[in-house]
Amino acid sequence: MSTRDRIVDVAEEIISLHGMDGLRLKDVAKQVGIQPPSVFTHFDGREAIGNAVAHRVLEQIARVIDAALADGGDEEARLRRGACAIAGHLYDHPGHARMILRDLARTQAGPELELWSPTLLEITSQVEALLAAGVAAGTFRPLPPGAFLPVLEGAIVATLGWAGFREADGRPVTKLTREEVVARIEDLALAYVRPVSDVKDAPHVDRGPARCSEAG
Repeated sequence: MSTRDRIVDVAEEIISLHGMDGLRLKDVAKQVGIQPPSVFTHFDGREAIGNAVAHRVLEQIARVIDAALADGGDEEARLRRGACAIAGHLYDHPGHARMILRDLARTQAGPELELWSPTLLEITSQVEALLAAGVAAGTFRPLPPGAFLPVLEGAIVATLGWAGFREADGRPVTKLTREEVVARIEDLALAYVRPVSDVKDAPHVDRGPARCSEAG
């Protein structure tokens, strides 16, 4: 493994435990086994390392979505799998949740937009095609273009703000289990895309663990 990749690995672990505020170049260098000035051979600084972690995170999430949506089934089944897969992945990888939280707080313009656009465009295109098929089938209601993913991300990050982030020893902060978090996100995703009349008339059901197949 290259020194650059080791730096990103260490940075991801630090962010997982302490967030971007806890990412210090001297700590990264110490864990990698190099002198602090050597970090600048591979990165311009702390922000560049964070961006490299963010790139990796989005690429991994794209693979999770690919696997979840490729398994077949109708539009609702695929949406269930996609939502559950992302929620499960972020619960298992709290550093990824922290990076998404960091990105949501950014101004969506300039370098940030350019940074995220290639992989994000691929993910968005897949999801929008699935939603359009659901609308055509009468299963989903029409949504504003590009609205679903930010809403889903926000719901997951809000839930993982307690459930996915770890204490210093790696334990979840919350008492919510992984299955409970995944089930909650599944419900929220379906409630958002279903026709308003379906949501309004649907009785409340305490259905326990998620019914979807998780990927990743």
